[in-house]
Amino acid sequence: MTGRNRIGAVFGTVMLVLAAMLGFTASATAATAATGGQTLAEVRGTVASVMGTDVAAKGKQVAPGVLDFGGFIAKSATSAQLTCPYQYLCMEVRGTVFNFYTCGLWTVSNWYGTGPWNNNQTKGTVAKFYGQTGQEIWRTGPAPVSGSADWGPVWSLRPC
Repeated sequence: MTGRNRIGAVFGTVMLVLAAMLGFTASATAATAATGGQTLAEVRGTVASVMGTDVAAKGKQVAPGVLDFGGFIAKSATSAQLTCPYQYLCMEVRGTVFNFYTCGLWTVSNWYGTGPWNNNQTKGTVAKFYGQTGQEIWRTGPAPVSGSADWGPVWSLRPC
């Protein structure tokens, strides 16, 4: 095996290990393509549309079809069931799954439609969602809990 091939093999192995740590598999990535899931560019485009181009520019690819934006992860929604790692607040908006792992106020726009959410943060943590004028419009129950929401009225959120 040449040096270049060895580097490629090591890089591929590292990416597969990272994808497995994040809960993704090669078959899940293949399913995205097979089921018409969003491409990486489409995920970045959705993030730009709902969180701004300055946020979208910060996304780093951490696994096939997965971007980390330094506070949340975005990926294409590929199945009817929303899975959410422990200590995350996850939601599906416009065909993109957002997995928030950092507390703070996140401003969003152009959210519409309905979709599932899953508050799988540490036990008892409550996420809050705010309207256009900053008023709290709803909150999740204490973690762990999940449900479905109308994203239209949401203009910002605080995962914890």
